[in-house]
Formats: sequence, C-alpha cells, structure tokens
Amino acid sequence: MCPASAPQYRPPATLHLHEPAQVPHAATLRRAVARWADARGLAPPLITDVELAVYEALINAVEHAYAADSANGGVELRAHHEERSLRVTVTDEGRWQPPRGPDVCHGHGLPLIRALTDDVAITPTPHGTTVTMTWHLTASSASD
Repeated sequence: MCPASAPQYRPPATLHLHEPAQVPHAATLRRAVARWADARGLAPPLITDVELAVYEALINAVEHAYAADSANGGVELRAHHEERSLRVTVTDEGRWQPPRGPDVCHGHGLPLIRALTDDVAITPTPHGTTVTMTWHLTASSASD
C-alpha cells in the first residue's frame, strides 16, 4: 500500500512584505518573492524574470527614494497571483534623490524592468513612488 502523499503547501495568492530600504533587505525581499512564486507553481523562467525585475525596482527605491545622509525609510512589496496575471508592486515612502555615490551603475534599472514585464507603471506621489509590474500568464507560465 502506498502512503498518502502529504499535501503540498500553497501560499495565499497575495504576498505583502515591508522592510527597511537597504540593499541587504532588498536581497531578502527578492528571494522571498521568488520562493513565493515557486510555491504558487509559476514556471522557473517567469520566476527568474520576476525576481530580477522586482530586485531592480527595490534597488531603485533604496538608491533614489531616500537622502544619503538621512535614516532610510521603508520599502513595501506586494504581489498578487491570479489565474492569468501576476502583479507586483514596490512602494517607497521617500522622494527622488540623486544616486548615492560615483561607484553605482546608473540608468539600466527601468529599461530592464520594462523588458522583463508585460506592463509597468511608475506612479510618483508626494509621499513616495510605486512601481507596478504586471505579467500576463499563459498555461505554460502558471499552474492555475
């Protein structure tokens, strides 16, 4: 007799995380969204695109939302997976600042995000900026 297989954990359709806007926390959030997407059954190539696009949006928030000489604020990540779409938002609570130092490579984050997503919207407000990234899913990119 074969033992019954244990049900595989499937996380909720929505992921919501908030961390300080710092590089180590951006990396933590990037890994968290990749693990969540994998557990939701998304295809590995899509997960790679999501992970890279989300990380670029997070690094932009870390680099540009807060003044270098002030305490960092936070960054919020929300992801929602439906049958035929995946939407991820990255929101900061700051205002645009020039890059933090001469050693940082600049100017490639937003074009990369645009290349990796099906739709992207950047919404600046007086209280921060939200980057909304959307992927339209096909049967080969989603298990639902």
